[in-house]
Amino acid sequence: MNLKHRIFGTALAALSLTLPLAACGGGTPPGSSSGGEKKLNIGVFIPANSNAYLQAEEKAAKAVGEELGVNVTVITSNWKAQDQNTAFQLAQQRKTYDGWVVNAISPSDQCNGIKKAANSGIPIIIAITAICGDDGYSEGTVGFVGEQNRDGYTKWTDHILASTQPGPVSLITGPPLDFVTDTTTAAVKEGFAKKSNFSLANVENTDYSTDAAFKASQTFLNANNGLKAIASNYSGMTRGVVQAVKQAGKQDSVLVYDSNGDSWTKEQIQAGTVKAALPGMPSTDIKLSVQLLVDKIKGKDVAKNTNPLDTLKFPGAPVITKDNVAQWNPEY
Repeated sequence: MNLKHRIFGTALAALSLTLPLAACGGGTPPGSSSGGEKKLNIGVFIPANSNAYLQAEEKAAKAVGEELGVNVTVITSNWKAQDQNTAFQLAQQRKTYDGWVVNAISPSDQCNGIKKAANSGIPIIIAITAICGDDGYSEGTVGFVGEQNRDGYTKWTDHILASTQPGPVSLITGPPLDFVTDTTTAAVKEGFAKKSNFSLANVENTDYSTDAAFKASQTFLNANNGLKAIASNYSGMTRGVVQAVKQAGKQDSVLVYDSNGDSWTKEQIQAGTVKAALPGMPSTDIKLSVQLLVDKIKGKDVAKNTNPLDTLKFPGAPVITKDNVAQWNPEY
């Protein structure tokens, strides 16, 4: 998830990073194919490959490159915004790629630099975390692809309110100023403000870790005897919520809601430990991003906003519950 860093102020000469700026592939030189025809080079910039969600992004990028017959390079930056900015600068300076897919580490801080690259003529798709404080498309880029937007979290909030007994509910999110944190919090606060018989007992920012969510949930449960539910916007955190609720012996009275759901989430919904979830769709996010970028480079019109949740067609989607969980195939 995103960490806040200040950006674009460090000279390239002061940095000595080893960046994977050569395209991935099985021995075919970048920019060429076995038949001698020039292949498109696409750079996919993601924060890191340190967890299952990001590893799914990396795997999907390489797979869709092979499917489309383009060279795809995945550039990771170990959650360091300045390192990612350096990768942007080098790619722009060297004209390494025909287009970029960007999952930004610090979307607000990196806004100007990414837009500058787009304005220089580089086609850029923003994936998963919108930049510049936008809820989706940012002017100057090709488009935005991602399910973690206001529409998705509004549906999630509406389901929580419809499926929970009136009373206090606690929310656990990521760090302040993180795009997903801000989007989730705004959607939840707006939804709860319309329901006089519900209240947000707590809104807790964490570092997205299981341990932080476990400790926050313990605090919620000790402070609110009548707590009705705890909602978490990342499956890694939801593990800590489930642990705390079980330890307190309140599985029957405190519901747990998840977002960015994974294979663990599916098991918990089937078992009844998690009431409902929004799915995480890292593979679809990246595959659609690369596909749309290639389409744009080839002169086709593409949508400015694409929500992978719209690809889920089974009843009840995009919210996953016990009623439709069997039809859901987690992406990581």
